[in-house]
Amino acid sequence: MVVGSVTGTRAGLLVLCLLGAVGQCVLALELGESCTNPRGLPGTCILFRECPELVAVFGKPIATPEDTQYLQDSRCGSSGRKALVCCAGSAPPANTGNSVLPDQPYCGIQLTDRIYGGQPTQLDEFPWAVLIEYQKPNGRYGFHCGGSLINERYVLTAAHCIVSIPRTWKVYRVRLGEWDVSTPTDCQLNTCSDPPIDMDIEQVITHSGYNAQDKSNVNDIALIRFTKDVEYSETIRPICLPVDNSIRTRNHEGLQSFAAGWGRTETATASQKKLKVELDIKSLQECSPVYERIGITLQSTQLCAGGLKGKDTCSGDSGGPLMRQIAGAWYLVGVVSFGSQKCGTARVPGVYTNVAEYVDWINDNVQ
Repeated sequence: MVVGSVTGTRAGLLVLCLLGAVGQCVLALELGESCTNPRGLPGTCILFRECPELVAVFGKPIATPEDTQYLQDSRCGSSGRKALVCCAGSAPPANTGNSVLPDQPYCGIQLTDRIYGGQPTQLDEFPWAVLIEYQKPNGRYGFHCGGSLINERYVLTAAHCIVSIPRTWKVYRVRLGEWDVSTPTDCQLNTCSDPPIDMDIEQVITHSGYNAQDKSNVNDIALIRFTKDVEYSETIRPICLPVDNSIRTRNHEGLQSFAAGWGRTETATASQKKLKVELDIKSLQECSPVYERIGITLQSTQLCAGGLKGKDTCSGDSGGPLMRQIAGAWYLVGVVSFGSQKCGTARVPGVYTNVAEYVDWINDNVQ
């Protein structure tokens, strides 16, 4: 069954199932083709981000069911992994780009949007947060780093999660769709999610400029490639990367961000459930002196966040996401790198790899 009311002028239209978005089928037009939007107005099938009307609807703080349905029904196809929408009164864009990274509304979307500082996450909250599993001697396994799903095949994490591990350890698998590691199926308030998925690893790519002996941890970024594509679901979705210049060049200093993971809590034990913490992003000018006192020089490719007592990301969160919500979608701002040996120390912000500085490197290394 075809859902939605976008129509096109080309004969022999294909039916495309956009499972990465909401699991519905829509008429598949090509970029620049004429269409009629759900309200009966003539338009052009263009990239979602090029349509001011739909971007404004998408960015509403509180979306009505009618808003959500309008967005869904406005879809008219895809260009690579980028969503196309029927935008009334629009003209085709001059250049679309060839990034294999997903674009809105494929990325950065979670069905639950309830944020409460210091609380466990909801079942489907931050569905791009993943766990990296390590194989150890004597048949032992363990989760010791996190990461972020950025498309169907790749996870972005920290280089030290790949390089700076015991020699007897091996990066083994990546777990997606997890919430509570102590249960095979996760349930919350009489709602249960699908079991998590463990993905085998085909390749790991660490930044060539990363030096494990450098205390500053510059270029602490890496990619993990799966052996096959993962299928998106309510609990497995990619986060947006700051590909567009308007996002990439944005100054986040002093703004609210969130980190999520299964790392050490204030009791110094790993959490069974995915947790989140609210952190303010700090300027390097404010953060650098703290680390210079112990011989660490931070670079412009790094950023700082946190610094309030009891609020921090800890070692089990290494490689995990530092995120901000922009225009209704979640963007990966930083990758957890390092911080105070005692997590949550007042006036000692954590250090993160600044993802905006590595978008070109990411694009160059994903296939």
